[in-house]
Amino acid sequence: MVENIDSIESEQRAYMSYHEDGLLDLLLGLAILLGGLNMLLDWEISLGALWVVVWLPLWLAAKRWITARRMPVVAVSEEQYAGMMRAAVFVVVALILAVFAGMVVLWGQSTGNMPAWFFEGLREYLIVVLGLFGVLVIAVAGWLSGLNRLYAYAAMTAVAFVGGYLLKAPMALAVTMTGAVITLWGGVMLARFVRKYPKEIA
Repeated sequence: MVENIDSIESEQRAYMSYHEDGLLDLLLGLAILLGGLNMLLDWEISLGALWVVVWLPLWLAAKRWITARRMPVVAVSEEQYAGMMRAAVFVVVALILAVFAGMVVLWGQSTGNMPAWFFEGLREYLIVVLGLFGVLVIAVAGWLSGLNRLYAYAAMTAVAFVGGYLLKAPMALAVTMTGAVITLWGGVMLARFVRKYPKEIA
């Protein structure tokens, strides 16, 4: 009985730590893309925020229904699994801190407890600040998880946001372009995975 439980836990760790299926990239890219489109098109309903809420359950379901049924036998060490967990915790904490910082800024603006020059500078360099934050989060997540392609995403994010600032383009455009590229690559990886492992494991 104990051996069966250990075997199930080992299999779960394996397919949750296996990221060559493109699901992580695809769903992350869609979240960013919808957020960018929401900003660009000024939708009344924030689909980007809604996607963030359903992202984790949808990813877990997709891992079980797509990856776990097709995944080859792979060995996942405790260190690899722990790295993935650390990366996930870091991203969640970073996003919570970002939301908290945004609330503090809004509070300072509404109460007048922050100097005017701060808001002028923030308005001027907001796209750069958010871009650098995104680069930092993605790069550190890549370092903690061992997913080297996250470094490429970090570099692409830097180019998109800094380029958007230099070209005086809307920040929403930089967000949308970043999300679109990540989504596209995730779709390509998923198609390759399904083509390579077309049959579900019995």
